[in-house]
Amino acid sequence: MQEGSAVPTSKAARVKWTVAFVIWLCIIWGHSLMAGDLSSFESSRFVFLVRPFFELFGCNDEVLMTFVIRKTAHFSEYAILAVIAMAMFTSWFGNSRKVVLLTILVIVAVPCIDEFIQLHVPDRAGAVTDVFLDICGGVFGLAIALLIAHGQRRSRRGRLTE
Repeated sequence: MQEGSAVPTSKAARVKWTVAFVIWLCIIWGHSLMAGDLSSFESSRFVFLVRPFFELFGCNDEVLMTFVIRKTAHFSEYAILAVIAMAMFTSWFGNSRKVVLLTILVIVAVPCIDEFIQLHVPDRAGAVTDVFLDICGGVFGLAIALLIAHGQRRSRRGRLTE
């Protein structure tokens, strides 16, 4: 990615991606602010919905199902955060190394803040392992966003040479 290889996008795009980023942060941190019993209830409702899928593979252990769902949620929400963050920063700064560096900063800072929040919520605990899982999800999302951006640039170049 070359520094300044594309100009920032329209103001409407910047607003759209910035609002999406703030909303997604609110979703992540809103879940962290849930008391332990509420968080467990939310997880158990989801386990109920996907139980048939687990049972197809011979898994009837509700504790295991809950663990898999909660950890998949961590990974997924941070993959989505990275995609949104990269789109937001690209809308502000164009395609540049700065975009990747800022996205990495978000991928590291947000889960640290997230787990810190949980330290202060009744019946919740912050876990370093969750920070690592969240960062892995963020790196996965960043890789997806970079692949999408690369494909879009190749597509634009192809149209320009026709």
